[in-house]
Amino acid sequence: MILLALLLPFGCRPVSNDDAAAATSGDPSLTLVSPSDGDTVCGNPLVVVTDVQNFTLTNETIEDPPPNTGHMHVYLNGQEVAQSDQETVEISDVAEADYQLAVDLALADHSALIPYVGVTIYITVDDSVCS
Repeated sequence: MILLALLLPFGCRPVSNDDAAAATSGDPSLTLVSPSDGDTVCGNPLVVVTDVQNFTLTNETIEDPPPNTGHMHVYLNGQEVAQSDQETVEISDVAEADYQLAVDLALADHSALIPYVGVTIYITVDDSVCS
C-alpha cells in the first residue's frame, strides 16, 4: 500500500482491467482451419472452419461500429456465398468443380478492414468424398 501511495503522486496509476485488455488485444486475425489449400471436399455442405482472433463477430449491422466488430464474408470464385457471425460456415449445394475459396473480415457497417484481413485458397468439390 505504501508503494502505491508513493507512485501515484509521480503520474503512475494502477493498471485496470481495461488497460490489460487493450495491451493484449492485438490486431484482428483470421486463420482458415479447414479446408486447406488443394483439398478435395464435399459440397453438400461445404464446411468452412475459421479461427478469428481479436475481432468480435456479430450479425448486427451497425452504422458506426466499434473497432474490430463485424462479420466474415465467404466467396467462391469471387462471388459472395455467405456472411457469417460464426467461425464455422456451412454452404449447401456447392456443385462439383474447382474453386477459389476466399474468406475475409468486414466491419459491422460492411466496410473493409484496413489493413485487409483475409485468406484465399483453392479447393476441389467432389461428391465422391461426401459421406
